[in-house]
Amino acid sequence: MTFDYPGYELKFIQKDNCRDDSAHLSTFIFKFYSPITKHQYIIRADFHYPEVFAVKFYCKKDSKSKYKYNKIVNKGDIGNIFITCIKVIPFLLEIYPNASFGFAGARTIDFKSKKAEGYANNQRFRTYCYIISLKIGTETFTHFEYQNVSSYLLVNNFNPNPKITEELIISMFSSTYNELTLD
Repeated sequence: MTFDYPGYELKFIQKDNCRDDSAHLSTFIFKFYSPITKHQYIIRADFHYPEVFAVKFYCKKDSKSKYKYNKIVNKGDIGNIFITCIKVIPFLLEIYPNASFGFAGARTIDFKSKKAEGYANNQRFRTYCYIISLKIGTETFTHFEYQNVSSYLLVNNFNPNPKITEELIISMFSSTYNELTLD
């Protein structure tokens, strides 16, 4: 598999502020259209303290489903879709130059065959690892992989100590997203 795809035009929709007492401060919402799948996709970049975005996407037709992040459209355009998702990084770095970025590979749930992929080292995680390491270098970010929770973290090198920043981010994500504990 190669990822020499151009991706699609990314359109910023809005910023929603979070009003609870969590580390989740706001969400930046984007959309794009894939002419191959004939679907619109939504990207949500959830901004958390300490300056880290959790980037996730789903097909707009699944927006009402509680499994929207687990469904696969399966129309053969994953390269362009993933490339478009990482296009949020330069956009958001313009606003938050010290920001870091996290990606959690949601496990696939196939409702037809009634099968669910495991949480560890899943298909989306392996694809994220491949594309992110290929397309995003180490000049701006230090890369961390967490196979047991299928997550990938880009810690911004503007932070004086990326390892300490990584520990702060892991602690926040573990308390915010219960399924991401690294035990």
